[in-house]
Amino acid sequence: MRALAAAALALAACQAPGLAARSLPPLAGEGEVFLYLDPLPAAAERLSFALEWVAAVRADGLEVPLTLGFAEVDGAKASRQRLLASGRLPPGSYTSLAVKVRRATLVTEDGRTDLLVSREPDRVPVALPVSRGHATVLTLALRFSSSVSASYGFAPAFAAQVPHAPQPALSAYCTSDAASAVAVLDRRRRQVVAVLPTGRAPQGIAVDALQGRAYVALSGEDTIQVIDLASREDLPPMRLQPGDRPGDLALTQDGRTLLAVNAGSRTLAFLDPASGMERGRVPVGEEPQALLLDRSGRRAYVANRRSARITVIDVANRAVVGALATDPEPTRMALNRAGTRLYAIHAGSAQLGVWSLPDLRPVARQHVGLGATALKVDPRTDLVYVGRRDRRLEIYDPLAFTPVDAIALPGVPGWLAIDDAENLLLALLPEEGSLVAVDLTARRVVAAVDVLPDPHAVAFAGERN
Repeated sequence: MRALAAAALALAACQAPGLAARSLPPLAGEGEVFLYLDPLPAAAERLSFALEWVAAVRADGLEVPLTLGFAEVDGAKASRQRLLASGRLPPGSYTSLAVKVRRATLVTEDGRTDLLVSREPDRVPVALPVSRGHATVLTLALRFSSSVSASYGFAPAFAAQVPHAPQPALSAYCTSDAASAVAVLDRRRRQVVAVLPTGRAPQGIAVDALQGRAYVALSGEDTIQVIDLASREDLPPMRLQPGDRPGDLALTQDGRTLLAVNAGSRTLAFLDPASGMERGRVPVGEEPQALLLDRSGRRAYVANRRSARITVIDVANRAVVGALATDPEPTRMALNRAGTRLYAIHAGSAQLGVWSLPDLRPVARQHVGLGATALKVDPRTDLVYVGRRDRRLEIYDPLAFTPVDAIALPGVPGWLAIDDAENLLLALLPEEGSLVAVDLTARRVVAAVDVLPDPHAVAFAGERN
């Protein structure tokens, strides 16, 4: 049995990259655990080690292998939180983690030295109750002085704990299609503190700070999941029509109207959060890609990728009032501070479109190059931020529309948001499964954190819009 378990664990570790990209079904009869490795202490910068496998050990001795997010740990580079491993577990009380190290090295005065590692897995004591349909986040902090012995042996001594979650006002929420879950982040500490399971294919998310709720579009279930952010429990969902496949969401400032753009039915639905009922819907174009609500909540804009149109909607009257012809494949939109300019980037064009509002008159087509993937306007400065496939964030002056700076990112940005209190631009990197924070004053990346595989959107109270 031990040999079979070890083989299964090794296989799980080898398959980790492929599994990370595979979408998981919604959590049902099992529980789930996510292990996040905290930044290593400064004393560990000379240490490197490779993991062979990690497993959760139940009180009755059952060992359940977890999928490794990565295996190589370099102390000189381990300066941020990383998603070390995750997995779905049978319900029960788990008392430890089993960690098998394949190799370890330490840089000494004589150079790099191989450390002795045990043939048996090391044990990490932990109190981990696993219940059906719930996920638990554990953070692992390496105690370096207890891990390396004077005889050059290495046995990782981790302290495992469930992190303290901040108030919802200080949290950010990130959907993950691949994990069928929402990651909860502490925006101050820039760490994942919880994971909330969702239904199938979560896409857009909207946060109601007044009611303490999050609305999650479940594209695979034609439903809007409603989460109480204080208790982290589900409230009665909002049902859409079969085949709607909701994507982006937007909530009016008063919290009375939730808008959902539906890729399947090519419609925009108007929902009443108080009753959970649909008030009405209007047709939009083919392959609606993105939804943008103006600051007054009076007009909404839907970018229709396949039909190369932006549909303009009167929210109060639930009526289409215009359509803007765009370059091929519009994907993201943004408004300037005064709400008098609408910007749009395109997957099929090197031009950024500009229209005047409210008259919907085309103003300019600005060259930004092929490969634009994300768009955000800072209403404090009116600077235009364009994320690019070459892993750059370009900054444009809104008057001359010339690039004034560029920031290198560790991945391709797919979603941009601004944390008003911290003056940080948050960029989701779907291919890396991470979120990075860019200091808007210093114009550099100041933090990064693994969220969940294939993140789609992020939302939080206090977003600068």
